[in-house]
Amino acid sequence: MGGLALASALIREQYDVHVFVQATRYRLFGGPIEIQSNALWALREINPVLYSAVEEAGVRTGDRLSGIKDGRRYEEGWLVKFDAATPARKAGLLLTLAINRVVLQDIFLKYGVPEERVHTASRVVSYDNLDGGGVEAVLGDGTKVYGDILVGTDGIWPRVRHQMKKLSPREAGPKFATKHARYSGYTCFTGTCKQTPSDIKIVAYKVFLGQQQYLGCTDCGHDPPGAGKEDNEPMLDRLKHEFAGWSPEIHNLFDATKTEVVKRRDLFDRLPLWDGSIDGRVALLGNACHPTMPNLGQGGAMTIEDAYVMGQELRGIQQTKELDGRLKAYERRRFARASIAQVLSRNGSDLLVDWEVLRTTPIVGPVAMWFVNFLQPLTMNYLYSAQF
Repeated sequence: MGGLALASALIREQYDVHVFVQATRYRLFGGPIEIQSNALWALREINPVLYSAVEEAGVRTGDRLSGIKDGRRYEEGWLVKFDAATPARKAGLLLTLAINRVVLQDIFLKYGVPEERVHTASRVVSYDNLDGGGVEAVLGDGTKVYGDILVGTDGIWPRVRHQMKKLSPREAGPKFATKHARYSGYTCFTGTCKQTPSDIKIVAYKVFLGQQQYLGCTDCGHDPPGAGKEDNEPMLDRLKHEFAGWSPEIHNLFDATKTEVVKRRDLFDRLPLWDGSIDGRVALLGNACHPTMPNLGQGGAMTIEDAYVMGQELRGIQQTKELDGRLKAYERRRFARASIAQVLSRNGSDLLVDWEVLRTTPIVGPVAMWFVNFLQPLTMNYLYSAQF
């Protein structure tokens, strides 16, 4: 998504932009993505036509209640309620919406990036900053391509970042995940289903907590897309077993979900890049730069913010010698905000999985929940901002 968002921004500035992706085609993975208010503002600034298509295809969730419940003691009601609308409106932002990932990609390709600018089955495996300026990128098949800059947006296992940090090329990719990234301690299962909860008109997003596990669900507005390739492990059966005794709301969702749409991935993040995200004319963006845990829904938002800011910094360049300073300006503008989002998201994930211990610990549990209720609006006010 980061590559398409950045390309959309730069193409509007009449730059010759090309997107190289490893996949032979865009494939279904998981369910919806929530585009938070701060990201929606940036997306509208990047391309108003593209934004309008996203708004039409998505479903508004920021105008309804979100919150946390205890998965087993669900009769006790809400532990925490999230108010996403007030900070967004206070900042003059649009309200959060949810959209299917594949639909979002299709919108980028239809309204932001012409098909001839996207090169599938074209993985960038290495690069070289040229003495005379510019960058040489080498693709997986040995093809060399040249440009004034190269931006690595290739997710949490980026080859570009690996080379930038002078790591062994043999250790690139998820096979060496625990050596070069931080494992969160848990696995994420995702899926979509056609099911209408009784409170859908007033509640958009719920999180059910337990010890070392939790479940989140959100309205995604439309029928789920077709299934991808079925995994060998009967993951839906496993989830029903893991969440036995939890809220009936959860099991209603499981019963409405087709086995083949459930996917899994282990969740990793990384420490902020204190030593920089720029190497000559090569830059990092999105998860390639600051992979973020999903708990605050800010991973995709930070990526879209990155694309907007880089588009701003590269606007109106007259000579290529300006590029070095512009890329450094992008790095300076993004480091603090993206790093704070990383830390807040990681702390949120740790709190969620340790809920049962907190709940049963005298004094600590009530104090922790008080802090969650106190800090939540402060966090939202910081994240829901157009000042980036």
